[in-house]
Amino acid sequence: MVRSMFWKSVKQGLQLARSIDGESMGMQRRLALYWVCMALATFAAFFLVLSLTGVFSHSNQKLSQTLHTQQSNTVAVLSDQSNAMVAQGISLSQKASNAIADLVYGGGVKKLNDQPDKLLGLERISSSFLISALESSPCNGAYLVVDASTNTAAPGAENSRAGLYLRYANLSTKGAAQQDIVMYRGIPDVARKNGMELHNRWNLEFDIADVPAFSRAMSQPTDRLVDGCFWSGKVRLTDTWEDILLLVVPIQDQNGVVQGICGLELSDLYFRLSYPARESQYGNLITVLAPMENGVLDLSHGMTGCLEGTYLSDADQLTVKEGKHFNTYKGESGTYFGLHTPLEMPLANGASLYAVTLVSKDTCDSVFFANRLLWSALSLVAMIGLFLLAIHLSRKFVQPISESIQLLMLNEPCELPPSGIQEIDDLMTFVQEKLRGPDAQELPPNVEELFHTFSEHVATLTSTERTILQYFIDGLTLEEVASTAYISINTVKKHNTNINKKLGVSSRDELMLYIDLFRRTGRLDEIGYHV
Repeated sequence: MVRSMFWKSVKQGLQLARSIDGESMGMQRRLALYWVCMALATFAAFFLVLSLTGVFSHSNQKLSQTLHTQQSNTVAVLSDQSNAMVAQGISLSQKASNAIADLVYGGGVKKLNDQPDKLLGLERISSSFLISALESSPCNGAYLVVDASTNTAAPGAENSRAGLYLRYANLSTKGAAQQDIVMYRGIPDVARKNGMELHNRWNLEFDIADVPAFSRAMSQPTDRLVDGCFWSGKVRLTDTWEDILLLVVPIQDQNGVVQGICGLELSDLYFRLSYPARESQYGNLITVLAPMENGVLDLSHGMTGCLEGTYLSDADQLTVKEGKHFNTYKGESGTYFGLHTPLEMPLANGASLYAVTLVSKDTCDSVFFANRLLWSALSLVAMIGLFLLAIHLSRKFVQPISESIQLLMLNEPCELPPSGIQEIDDLMTFVQEKLRGPDAQELPPNVEELFHTFSEHVATLTSTERTILQYFIDGLTLEEVASTAYISINTVKKHNTNINKKLGVSSRDELMLYIDLFRRTGRLDEIGYHV
């Protein structure tokens, strides 16, 4: 709004300035115009300072709009993804519970201990709905762990649990239907039956010491499965270089006893491919899914989208400082602007995951500086232009006064060019009349204007009309003009009508009155060819 008012004032000032050479202006108006230009130049200087300091910058609001738009989309997508995975996880739990009940005939899952054939049967049954869940969910892995082992006498059996873990191999941006599925945990016969390869870090059973929140889920039954679902936080997949985020859903029998856990996996690579950096005028917008506690966003326990175009580390901890338009996130890898929103994705420790949109502060500052530089340059140009205009106006104001004073110092009558300043022109006319003496003809200002207007109108006549007018000046009647010019009386009347119309008179008598006035004042040569 301030900018529009400023440029509107500049435009009005320039329009007023253009009128100074086109008409005579009073001294008061000239002074007013000069001071308007000076005031605008001062305002431009003030605007320049404020532009340099960023006071009038809209960059923060524009960045805020960009961040809010991206954040809204991110929250919607992450919420939909989480809800879809939770719904699929609950379905897996119910199917697994039914499969276990059919194998143990109403007994607990412990009856499957040391029963490799029954565990193989459970995994074969489970493989079908795990593959279905994997292919229909926005994830890259599905698993099931039951509280039983094929050999309770084996070393380390107290931490070993049977189950099945299927994952996508060689993740890419291709569709899920084109991805290969490998077995990370489970009995090899299941893999052969389903035409799957074994993961290069395959093991027969799970080590529950490496399964996030297994003990918590086993010890905390729930009346509603949806209330028992939680997320593991980022952990390292055993014997691999991959970091993952697991959805954990308890498997309960009809009595509410927890039989094991199941769920879905999000790997850091899958998340990075799913959430690429979004280009904007402020740099790449980054998506982050991470917990936040005591004003610190912990990326080491969350997921980050593609970090292209930033120096953000996925192991960084960002201190959050909330602002009016957006928040500032500062960590060892740099400072970022962004927004965060809590999601309904509880972690095992009771904290929640947050959807976060970040953009590098350095790239934003570069854009802010460029915008300030542009407006500062425009303000500087306007200020210089207005100062030059003020100097020009001051010269146009002083120069005619100076020239008129020099002519007055000659102390003799002379033809004076108009100064363009009404008061100066009136003064010079008065002085010149005094110098001409008492016989000088002095006309009232309104009469002089009348003579001037009439003379200008005479100049618009055609050559034929000027000739007819000259006959009138010479005193000829309409009939005499027709005889002298060898034209008809009707033609003379037609010319007479056109002359009256152009000169602004209503009749020939009024025309002759004007001619007589010019003759009496000795100014007949202004409208005629000769006296």
